[in-house]
Order: sequence, then structure tokens, then C-alpha cells
Amino acid sequence: MSGFIYGLNPVRELLRRRPKEVEQVLIGRKEQGIEEIIELAKSVRAQIKLVTRGELDQITQTREHQGIAAKASLPQAVALEDILKKVTSKPEALILFLDQIEDPQNLGAIARSAECADADALVIPERRSAGITPASLKASAGALEWVPFSIITNLSRALEQTKEAGFWSYAAQASAKENIWQTKFSKKSAILIGSEGKGIRPLVQRTCDFQISIPLFGKIQSLNASVSAAIMLYEYRRQFPAT
Repeated sequence: MSGFIYGLNPVRELLRRRPKEVEQVLIGRKEQGIEEIIELAKSVRAQIKLVTRGELDQITQTREHQGIAAKASLPQAVALEDILKKVTSKPEALILFLDQIEDPQNLGAIARSAECADADALVIPERRSAGITPASLKASAGALEWVPFSIITNLSRALEQTKEAGFWSYAAQASAKENIWQTKFSKKSAILIGSEGKGIRPLVQRTCDFQISIPLFGKIQSLNASVSAAIMLYEYRRQFPAT
């Protein structure tokens, strides 16, 4: 089912990743970077239509569109089983699991970090989670076009499946005695991040092999979930640089 994906980066990455699925590109105003996207749209023979700013506000139901939108379906989820099959032969693999991340801005920012860290996949619960929406796609700067993601019904079971596939699992937990600098990640690692407010559900937390913390030195004793995810992802990458 088609909808409207909006924002400079999401539309650019959509045109790069799935050009044949773009039905129309709507231009509401000329902003820096739009000319490049117009040329890209022309190169893939996408239909371009000029609209007013008000029309684009109404079509996208937001003013955060940056003057551009594209009519296309949202990126599609991949079955976790297919993701695990794909990484079976890899000597190293990194999968990021999320629990209770309900803010689309956080979800998008986490997806952006996951893609930049070359994570193999993002696993998101069907319930108690922000969905894959135009808002989360914009917050991801288009990264959700590139990083495979799976939507699962049972997070604990999904973690167990991943462990059965040869992964060790690591939950970010503020109270954990072992911190990230003391942790030697497995070559195949599943990292679990919970929300800043609700954290990780106890049952899901118990499913993980290790609990690890991120050292904090200031007065405020918590980090935003997207920041925690980025730190964890890049510590893994420090230990196992992408090739």
C-alpha cells in the first residue's frame, strides 16, 4: 500500500534503493539539496509534480517534509529466520534488538546508527514499539531503506532463536557491574537496547547472556536510548572493524 515518504534524505535514499517503486515525487519548495534529488528522480524516470507548500503539508500531515515527498510504500520487514540464514556463513555479525522504544525519533536515530555501524539487522517488537512510519523513516535519514529490519511478536523467543544461531547476547543495563569497556564482544553479537524510561522488560533481560553498562560521570544518570545504542554499536565495531 502506497503512502508518502517525506524529507530530503529519505526521498534520496528511496530513489537510490527502490527507484521502481516510486510512483511520484512531489516538490513543494526549492530548498538546498532538492535540485540534486530532482536530477536523481529524472535519472530513474520518476514522475515529478510541483505542488504548493500547503498542499504538501496536507498530503504528508506534517510541516517537517523539507519541501519534498515521494509516493511509495514503506520499506518492508524481513523475517528473522531469513536474516539469520543470511549471516550463518559470516565470521562476524551484529544484530541490534530493541525493547519498548516507542518514540519514532528514537527509533529512527537508532536505525541511522545501526546502518552507519554496518549492523546486519534491526529487530523490533510488534507491540510496545514505534512502527516503521514516514516519521521514523525521516528520523533515520533514510537509513531504514538500507538496514534490514524484522518485526517480531515475541522478543524473548527471537533472542533465543538468535542465540541458537551462534550469537551471544548483551543487554544494556545501567545497574550492571560489568561495563562496556570491560566487555569482550563475541564475533557474532546481539545487542539489546531498552527505552530510557521503561528500560528492558525483566523476562527479556533474563534471556540475555550478559548485562553491561555504559559508564556515566555527570549528574544525570541516564542516556537517551539512541545514544546508548550508538555507543554499544561502535564499541562492537571498535573490537571488530567492518571490512
